[in-house]
Amino acid sequence: MAEGKRIKKVLRVGRATDSSLSSFVERPIPTDKEVAMFERVVGREVHEQEIDSNLSEIYSDQDGKKVDVRKMDVKKRLPFLIRLFRRFLIVAVLGLAAYFAYSYWFAPISDVSGLELVITSPERIAAGEEFSYHISYSNPTKYPLSRLRLELQYPIGFVFHSSSIEAGSGDYGWDLPDLGPGEKGSLIVTGQLISPPDSVQVVFGNLSYLPGTFSSQFKKEASASSLVSGPGFRVDLNYSGTAFLDQDNEMTLIISEITDNYLGDFNITFTVPAEASASVIETATTTSTSTTATGTVQIIKSGGTTWQLSGLGRNSGRQEIPLTYRIKQRSDKPEIKVRLEKRLEDGQSYVFWEKTIQPELVDSDLNLTLLLNGSKNDGSLNFSQPLDYSLTYDNRGANTFQDVVIMAALSGDFIDWDSLSDSNKGQVKNGTIIWTKNEIPALSEIKPGASGAIDFRLNLRSGRDTDIGGDLLIVSYGQYGMNNTPTRGDANKSNTITSRLNSDLNLEEQIRYFNEDNLPVGSGPLPPRVGEKTGLKVYWTITNNLHELSETRAVFTLPSYASWEGGQTTNVGSLYYDEVSRQIVWEIGRLPVSVYRVDAEFLIGLTPGEPDRNKILIISPGSTVIAMDTETKDTITRKTGPKTTKLEDDDIAGLSNSGIVQ
Repeated sequence: MAEGKRIKKVLRVGRATDSSLSSFVERPIPTDKEVAMFERVVGREVHEQEIDSNLSEIYSDQDGKKVDVRKMDVKKRLPFLIRLFRRFLIVAVLGLAAYFAYSYWFAPISDVSGLELVITSPERIAAGEEFSYHISYSNPTKYPLSRLRLELQYPIGFVFHSSSIEAGSGDYGWDLPDLGPGEKGSLIVTGQLISPPDSVQVVFGNLSYLPGTFSSQFKKEASASSLVSGPGFRVDLNYSGTAFLDQDNEMTLIISEITDNYLGDFNITFTVPAEASASVIETATTTSTSTTATGTVQIIKSGGTTWQLSGLGRNSGRQEIPLTYRIKQRSDKPEIKVRLEKRLEDGQSYVFWEKTIQPELVDSDLNLTLLLNGSKNDGSLNFSQPLDYSLTYDNRGANTFQDVVIMAALSGDFIDWDSLSDSNKGQVKNGTIIWTKNEIPALSEIKPGASGAIDFRLNLRSGRDTDIGGDLLIVSYGQYGMNNTPTRGDANKSNTITSRLNSDLNLEEQIRYFNEDNLPVGSGPLPPRVGEKTGLKVYWTITNNLHELSETRAVFTLPSYASWEGGQTTNVGSLYYDEVSRQIVWEIGRLPVSVYRVDAEFLIGLTPGEPDRNKILIISPGSTVIAMDTETKDTITRKTGPKTTKLEDDDIAGLSNSGIVQ
């Protein structure tokens, strides 16, 4: 048989002549080889049919008819002008689309009320500090704007100084130039706000105009607000909540923490209600002078119940100004007001601080006054803080008091009675300390004009998580009785001092070479060596549990031989290094009670100099955390203990580190 010649085998299937079951059974069954050959033949036929079908699609026209490939139909090209017109039409359509898109998105708007007016002002300013309102306006419409008139409604306490455009009426109205489409304008108004601390002062602006040929006037309004942070110094009034009828009652106005005084000279006014038949009792002199390193502070009586204070500067120190008043007859809730106000040359006065008290009137010749940590006022206290009390008595009447009993009543869940220190050994019963002539012989007889003081001290307990439900108030007052008998009532009481506990803010600081898992987080020699850098890691943990805090920040001041190495991480706020003050600052801001603990860490370097050899150096003099308690309105300050090169918090480093610089 020739090589490559195909062998064709034909399977013939004869027609059956009998369709019965017996004839079907008698038919021979094909072998496996015959079945395989049959499948190959069928597959070949299917493949050939697919090829024919594909070729048929290729050589068929749109109507399904066969195409004669021996012939070629060449279509005639369109004329040049027609092709040019086609292209021009396409470009025109695209241009119109771009024009409408530009008109929609970028072209001047047709809304006549589209004029834009914006007023900006500082977020925080000090009372009396000069600042500016920036007013900007623009015309995004397609109409020219005419007869523009801007009027400002200033907040209470605003004093106008100048403006970049001369005002047309008073100091609040301006006739502005016409504004074409797309044009802008601006105005700057400079002045000062003399208002109480923490007051929000809002300025309102109203800009009227005529658009295009319209005869109706349109208006646009805007506003801006500023918070007056205070006068640049702290003002407190130390007073008693009790006033004795027809007797001199003392108050002390305290000015301290002076950072800036933008107000210059200002007045102190002291008023009492006329219906109480009260009068102001002047001090021995009408002029008080105190000299500091930066000058002289003078308080001069300027008439009636008004004094002028002058010479108050940044370094003037603490100023205590005594005030006294007398209420001659009983009245229902008399109001005593002390005000600080700035009086301008035009005679206008602006109040920037005011305190109103309603003392409880007591008709008694034996006056009791209670002081807590040097103050008669209500205030705030901190956990673990010592309480220094002074209970004074003064017989201002004409009668002699015999066998006097004096009591100090204190209540509060956090008073540590075991820490009581009382040199007079008073008797303690149910939260009350009692002194009689047995403890203080002078109480056997208090003659007219006689006075004395009883001093004692206690501590507050430290705060614990289990104390969340405790009473956070400490209430204290004094009382007296006669004939060796304690007497309850209101006529024989001293002033009452109510103190509220601040939140239990705490800062923990650790400086380590090895972390708590005994892994090194520091670098360099240990103990430190002169001229070589030792890297250390500082860990901060702040906890707070009772009240929400604001303005929370922690500060670490680097010594001269230490450096900031970065590596800061924190789960709240931001931590950064201030090169000018050499302070590492952690700004946290608001700290709600739902966030019990926050952490931060950073790296510092220690490079001792030759003068530091054989010394234990202080790495941290003690870091400080400061926050404002939103409940008590008091500033809380906590400071950690100093940390040295001995690395007191690192037990692993302590095994081989004496802390002495090598």
